[in-house]
Amino acid sequence: MENILYPPSPLNTASGKLSVSPLFRQQVSKVMGSIFLFIAVYLLLVLAAIGLAIACFYVGIWIILAMPRFITLLIGLGLMGVGISVIAFLVKFIFAVSQDENPGRVEVTEQEQPQLFAFIRRLTRETNTPFPKKIYVSPDVNACVFYNSSFWSMFLPVRKNLEIGLGLVNSINISEFKAVMAHEFGHFSQRSMKLGSFTYNVNRVIHNMLYDNSSYTAFLSSWGNIHSYLRFFVGITVKIAQGIQWVLRGMYTIINKSYMSLSREMEFHADAVAAGISGSNNLVSALSRIEVAGNCYATALRDANDRLKENKVAQNIFTNQLTVLRSLASEYKLPLRQGLPEVSYHFIQSFSRSRINYKNQWASHPTLEERKANLDRLAIEVPVDDTSVWQLFNQPQTLQEQMTGNLYKSVALKDTPEQYDNQEFETFYSAKKQTYALPADYKGAYDARYIDIRDWDIATLSDHGSSTRTLEELFNEETGQLQSSITSNQNDLEIVKAIREKRIDVTSFDFDGDKYSRKDCDAVIARLEKEIAEQIATQQSADKEAFLFFLQQPGRKEAVKANYLSYQAVSNRNEEYVALVNKTLQTIHPFYAGGISLDEVSAIISSLKVTYEPALKKAYRELIDSGVITPEDNKELYDDIVAFSGKNYAYFISQQFQNHELDELSGLAIKAAEAFNKYKFTCYKKMLIEQLG
Repeated sequence: MENILYPPSPLNTASGKLSVSPLFRQQVSKVMGSIFLFIAVYLLLVLAAIGLAIACFYVGIWIILAMPRFITLLIGLGLMGVGISVIAFLVKFIFAVSQDENPGRVEVTEQEQPQLFAFIRRLTRETNTPFPKKIYVSPDVNACVFYNSSFWSMFLPVRKNLEIGLGLVNSINISEFKAVMAHEFGHFSQRSMKLGSFTYNVNRVIHNMLYDNSSYTAFLSSWGNIHSYLRFFVGITVKIAQGIQWVLRGMYTIINKSYMSLSREMEFHADAVAAGISGSNNLVSALSRIEVAGNCYATALRDANDRLKENKVAQNIFTNQLTVLRSLASEYKLPLRQGLPEVSYHFIQSFSRSRINYKNQWASHPTLEERKANLDRLAIEVPVDDTSVWQLFNQPQTLQEQMTGNLYKSVALKDTPEQYDNQEFETFYSAKKQTYALPADYKGAYDARYIDIRDWDIATLSDHGSSTRTLEELFNEETGQLQSSITSNQNDLEIVKAIREKRIDVTSFDFDGDKYSRKDCDAVIARLEKEIAEQIATQQSADKEAFLFFLQQPGRKEAVKANYLSYQAVSNRNEEYVALVNKTLQTIHPFYAGGISLDEVSAIISSLKVTYEPALKKAYRELIDSGVITPEDNKELYDDIVAFSGKNYAYFISQQFQNHELDELSGLAIKAAEAFNKYKFTCYKKMLIEQLG
């Protein structure tokens, strides 16, 4: 049985292919150097803190004995408290234990899943890795080896646990599953360095000193609340702690950047271990399929969340995930093998249009492109076994439904929910997808955007405009890809701006294959802005040409013109409403940010009551009167709007914010905006369908 459910391994793999690279060793040296530097700095800080504590105790005791009064007692105790608190700040994080928690994970035993355990046991023998302490399953599209880490785990042996995501199991074949599991064990095999655990823990200690100080802050606050005199010494302690943090912040940057570089090399090495056991080809196909499977699982979760409004819960989220995955395969004409779509690396890359490439020093994982290039160099090919991974599990459907049920544990449901099966989900998902699908005749030219006709003089265009272009010239592969190209260029523009403003920590980057430095950003920005402006102008010109083309078709002029006028009116109203919502939210934002005076609160409330609340109520009436929001389409929102229109909220009473009133104001405005946008799309789609005739 074990042989049948365990894919083949490479017959002969040169050991040199799987050895640690020189760059790996170089990164190890850098990390070790940065850690030794941290230890030296940290010890100096501790020695300084001990010296400060001794001085504080000496002076504190002297003050108390020299002038024995209540006030001098407080001053002496305050000084001693400063010394103790500074030392506590430096040492408390060393002994903290980091709990790796995932509330969705459930432990499985060998008695429950003997075939899975046999598979993992054989794989650990092949990777020369200890068998996991425990094996868990979770609903995620993921797999990981984890343990609860502490300072002492850097020096003492710690047995690791294995987590297997059922969303992953659901999306890959058994050869790919073996590759993913081998990658995880590769991090801890004898052929992999152990430094990652060490650097992770040092890094975590520094991070906690810098950013995870809630318990320490609470301790200082309770100490300062005893007496106003002690509050003064709390302030001194805070200033000293901030000085220590300033020193450690520089150390954190050095260590973290070195650690991320090492982490990327460790990923490459774990990939090499996995390739040596399962084949480069199987790991590349697994990584490619996981990219898509994760998005499909997220889609199934979003739809499950939407169905909660109807008090319905999914029976099996994993069959829903497969439905989304196969729908995508149908849309992009991907062949199916054993019920799973073939997702190639080239298919994944076809969605990446960025013209910019740079080395992200803060990335813990290499890009898919970098990982594939590394695996291709190994060139270890192993035949693919398309067997479903579910064959390793006993009663897989029961397990899937159990894990699906766990997803709802934290959800508060009003009544006993109704379950929906995969057939109902498929109907629901297909209908939802069809709702937002535009006619295929347009070749994607109108997808992911709205036509901008705000400034069109439709009457003049209808009477005097004309088009000489054909339908094929207006709608083809080139025009269908134009919006994607615009969006990609806009994203690239933001990246270059972030590099220029040092929000992305790189000094050089590639653009269209050429190398540029930060000082060249302005030139690249100007080039991208010019291209985007030209593309948008081309697109807008094509939109007018298309309008005129359909206008000229026999017997269609009045219908096409009426639909465009209707959409133009809806689009303009929608823009006005969105602007009103944004101004309202900006007005009340200071309430959530804090740090404002009572006079400022009073002024904002006055503006809210005089300007924005009446404007919103007027807009709501118009949305109801024009049929944008109806009790048939969205009864809950309709009822909430009617109820809000009759209320007279104060938002601030007796120097206290009425949070439920503010939340209702903002929440209702946003929900109405979502409903309005849905109505706008309905008008947009109607216009595009009917102009085809």
